[in-house]
Amino acid sequence: MPSRRQFTFSSLAACAAPAVLGLTSKTAAAQTAEEFFRSKSEMRIITSSPPGGGYDSYSRLFAKHMSKYIPGNPTIIVNHMPGAGGIRAANFLYTVAPKDGTTISLIDRAVATAPLLYGSDSKAQYDAVKFNWLGSAMRESGMGVVSTRSPVRSIEDARKQEVVIGATAPEQDPSMYARLLNELLGTKFKTIHGYAGQPEQFLAIEKGEVDGLFMSGWSGNGRAYVRDKMAKGEMRLLVQISAQKDPMHMETPTLMELVTDPGSRQIVELLLSRLSLGRPFLAPPGVPADRVALLRTAFRRAIEDPELRAEAAAQRLAIDPIYGEEAEQIIKQIYQSPPELVERARKIIRV
Repeated sequence: MPSRRQFTFSSLAACAAPAVLGLTSKTAAAQTAEEFFRSKSEMRIITSSPPGGGYDSYSRLFAKHMSKYIPGNPTIIVNHMPGAGGIRAANFLYTVAPKDGTTISLIDRAVATAPLLYGSDSKAQYDAVKFNWLGSAMRESGMGVVSTRSPVRSIEDARKQEVVIGATAPEQDPSMYARLLNELLGTKFKTIHGYAGQPEQFLAIEKGEVDGLFMSGWSGNGRAYVRDKMAKGEMRLLVQISAQKDPMHMETPTLMELVTDPGSRQIVELLLSRLSLGRPFLAPPGVPADRVALLRTAFRRAIEDPELRAEAAAQRLAIDPIYGEEAEQIIKQIYQSPPELVERARKIIRV
């Protein structure tokens, strides 16, 4: 049996514990978003691609300039987490990353709709609607690109002859575009998966391993690379994965021009709707609302920063942003698509 003194001390400790916990929770609750971030020296951006691609370039650009608009100016470190076509990074952000605002991510836009379009076949462990969407650096469009070594010069040619393209994983947009065009237009695209990222796919084209690729983003350094190759007569465009043409490539047809069946056009519209998410930045679910608001403001101010714009231009990175509230609304609308339309899309793009 404990002594009276021991009992008294234990009793006081037991009584004090809830009080201390209550005080701690009240202190945390009273801490503003500005105070929280000012106490942090580092933050992280998890990017779903390997080094060297467009997602990496945008991640580093924003890591440098967003810090200026976050209290305390924390150092923002870019961590690469490729794998499963970007789903590995999204799963990490949703299930493992701290839910305090110190870890955000730039993910492949296809990752956002993987659970919707691939259902139980998807490796996703997240609800995309529950992420905190901070905005996107660019509204995107895609391009089908082939080497001029290939005899295929048009979509009509691709209906008659096999075209081998490189891709990272089946759930990513480039692979999905190949299946979509094969189903809706009768083309003969054959996809080889397993490339780490776009730089490796470009290298595979140069080596003659593949004929071309579908680019799901026509804004980063990949666009600059292709345009340089086109100027040398080494690459050509087959199709624009977009509802509207790039003004610099008016001779290349869009997917919406090529697909004429009304039902099929609805599916294309659903799949193209997420291109507005472009290069999406997001935070995990569960981050306090005032910290999300601060991060959204920092993202907006970074986008508007003349120094960021000048650096983006020097790197040939396009900037055409959407902001957090609009990005959030886009993803909600996509997930509210009629079930019968989603099911038809799943059947067409099934891996």
